[in-house]
Amino acid sequence: MLPPSNDTTTSYPTPESGPAPEAGSPFVPGRYRRLSRRVKWTLWLSVAGVGLLASAVLASAVVQVPYWSYSPGAIRDTSAVISVNGADTYPYDGTIAFTTVSTKGRLTVLQFAVAWLDPDATIVHEDEFLVGTDREQNRQINLQLMDMSTQNASYVALSTLGYDVSSVGTGAMVIRVEEGSAADGLLEPGDTIVEVDGRAIELAEDLVDAIGGHPPETEVEMVVRPIDGSDLEDRTVVLGAREDDPARGFLGVTPTTRDLAFEFPFEIRFATGGVGGPSAGLAYTLALLDMLTPGDLTGGLDLATTGTIDREGNIGPIGGLEFKTIAARNDGYDLFIVPAASTPEDLELAYQRAGDSLEIVEVSHLDEVLALLEERGGTPLSTG
Repeated sequence: MLPPSNDTTTSYPTPESGPAPEAGSPFVPGRYRRLSRRVKWTLWLSVAGVGLLASAVLASAVVQVPYWSYSPGAIRDTSAVISVNGADTYPYDGTIAFTTVSTKGRLTVLQFAVAWLDPDATIVHEDEFLVGTDREQNRQINLQLMDMSTQNASYVALSTLGYDVSSVGTGAMVIRVEEGSAADGLLEPGDTIVEVDGRAIELAEDLVDAIGGHPPETEVEMVVRPIDGSDLEDRTVVLGAREDDPARGFLGVTPTTRDLAFEFPFEIRFATGGVGGPSAGLAYTLALLDMLTPGDLTGGLDLATTGTIDREGNIGPIGGLEFKTIAARNDGYDLFIVPAASTPEDLELAYQRAGDSLEIVEVSHLDEVLALLEERGGTPLSTG
């Protein structure tokens, strides 16, 4: 017999090295060794870490916190919102748009983090946002304010054009209570005042007249329908004094007419798409004036606006001016008309956000807006 050759070596599998290799495949010593304890623990910890991270990300997208965020919203062209039936309408160049604020709440942990890192967003606690209401009450109030805004805008536009329009309502609904005023702690947003000292209150103007007719320190009896729609309640208030007229009594609320309705000579419809709040009043008024008269009220400008409007044409302050300015700037509008009655802080933020690309003009009354647009090349308004 020949001795074994020294040129080749052959290893055969053992229980420690695993199963035998397949026929025809080279065998690699140690290829089938079991994993060491350290490697097993490392792999297990890695898998567990990935699982925990995935669980944390999933939880952050689901778990909510009691905070809301404000950020720039959409800008909507009023020509796509308003329709008129029963009267002649006229096309116009340019754009009359109203601005909105995007609100989100309650935020998830992930949304909170995203808003926190967004320089164009602000986070507020839920109590500060809802101001004594729940989410559904807040939504209903804002939808009603939008409806009242469309009614006021239609009234002002048609009255400006010489139409005779009558109005009715079911009381003066409180939309804001001034801190430290006579009404603070006695009334809350959504309450509706229907009677003062035996005098029926149908319109917001009725409340202003009823309160303004008393001197400060007068005890006034009111009948109020609470925000929750429960039975009428009697409430007594001792009036304060107005800062601009110390001889007149001051309640300290911003009212609007509840269930405001007008008898218009033709039909006007607004497709608001679920947007709430009263701040589109000025935009609606201008758009109706442009639709119902020949020519071009804006002179071809792309005009963004914000501001409430009352039946006398006064333009009132709104919320979220900073975010509305960002939206108007980002969308490339030529001019942004804002209420002069806005707080100094809001106006300062608006000018900062506008930069050099967006012109801001402050106004107090519809007449100022019409004069401004005529100066910028708009068609003078023909009134009846």
